[in-house]
Amino acid sequence: MRHTYWMSFVFLAAAAGAVAFVPGLRAERLPAADEQCGLGPPPDAPDFAAFQERRRAEMARRGYEHVCEENLARFAPPSSIKPVAWTMAGLAFQPVRLDGTPFAGLELLGAQGETMGDARSRLYRNFRMPGGRTLTLFEHDMSADGSRSYRNPQDEPERVNGLPARLIVLQAASGKAVSVLDWKEGRRNYQLWLDANVVLANSKAELFALASSLPKSVPARASEPESPPLRLGPDGMPVDEPEIAGVGKGGNRQGLEVRQLP
Repeated sequence: MRHTYWMSFVFLAAAAGAVAFVPGLRAERLPAADEQCGLGPPPDAPDFAAFQERRRAEMARRGYEHVCEENLARFAPPSSIKPVAWTMAGLAFQPVRLDGTPFAGLELLGAQGETMGDARSRLYRNFRMPGGRTLTLFEHDMSADGSRSYRNPQDEPERVNGLPARLIVLQAASGKAVSVLDWKEGRRNYQLWLDANVVLANSKAELFALASSLPKSVPARASEPESPPLRLGPDGMPVDEPEIAGVGKGGNRQGLEVRQLP
C-alpha cells in the first residue's frame, strides 16, 4: 500500500531523538494552562485550523512553543542503538555520506534503522556534540517504500540550501527542550533533532549550517513512476486519487497516517 503523510505538522517517526537538560538555560516558568500537552486535534477536526493558528502565533511571538514535559518523552533515546555499519547494511537506500561535513567531527554514538511498509527506508544517526548535547540526523527515502508527503507552505518559512524547511522548537518549564529542523530534498526527507532550545541558546545558525552541509542524496528508485499531484479537499486533507501502474493509490484519507508534533 502506498502511504501519504501530512508534513505540515508531522514527524515521520519518534524513535531515536534525545532530550536532556541544557546547562545555562533558564526555563521560563509558566502556568499549566499555557503549556501544550498531547498531540492536538487531527487535521479533519473542526478546531484544527484554530489550533494551528495558535501555534503559529506562539512561534511568531516567542520563537518556540511551551509544552509539558510529557510531550518531550517521545524524543527520548532508544533503549538500544546499533553499530552504524550493522544498521546501514540492511537499509533499502544509500544514506548520504558525511565525509567532509561537520558531522565527521562529531562523536558518532550509533544508529537505528526503521521499516516503512516492507522497506527499511529510514535511518537515524545519533551524535554527541561539543558540550555534551545530542544530535540526531534522520533520513527517509520515500522512493524506497513508495510513500509521499504533503507540506503546507505556510509552515515552511525557513530555507536549507534554498529548499523550504520548518524549524520547531519545543520548551518545557523544567528546562528540557528539543529543536527540530525538517526539510525535503527530492524524495529524501531529512530531520535534525537537537536537545536544546536553539532560540534561547542562540545556536540556530549552527543547526542550519549542519543541515546545509549535507550532500545531495541519490534516490533508491531513480526510475520510480511519477505519482499524480496531491489534491486537497475542502477540509484540507489529501483526496483519493486513481491508481496508476507501479504506484498504487495515493492520498487515501482512510490510509493517511498522521502523527502530530507535541
